[in-house]
Amino acid sequence: MCQTGNDCNNRQKLGVHLKFIAKLTPEEEVTLTEAYRNHPLFRVRQRAHAILLNNRRYVIARLSELFESQHETVSSWLDKWETEGLIGLYDCPRSGRPVRFTVEEQAVFLGYIDKNPHQPKAAAARLLEETGKEASLDTFKRILKKVPMPGNVVGNQ
Repeated sequence: MCQTGNDCNNRQKLGVHLKFIAKLTPEEEVTLTEAYRNHPLFRVRQRAHAILLNNRRYVIARLSELFESQHETVSSWLDKWETEGLIGLYDCPRSGRPVRFTVEEQAVFLGYIDKNPHQPKAAAARLLEETGKEASLDTFKRILKKVPMPGNVVGNQ
């Protein structure tokens, strides 16, 4: 990498870190390009793009600028690609509050909304009667946001 000692020292002074992934196979390039262009998750698209650019010899400092991320973050994307492959592009599951309603209960609520789309409070009240679980109107709005529906705007009623 470094031809002379001075060359190495100059790169270290400039903060240029030369970390590159192993050369991608044509199949990996196609897969990463598809992920970069079409994956539904922004973070997966971003990481796939970073790996493709690193394969073109973009240094971490430049990638950090392009993606407006910390040097360590970009470095960890590359490390995860090297160790885990495609799975490394995804976020690990995070802990958080358990969901209030099961998938089935959410489906029941959405069924009520289908019948009366402008009455989210009534649908919430019916679900409360059935399950005995109380929740705020915001909880129900979050359920609605997860489902692509025409006119799923729920106003402050």
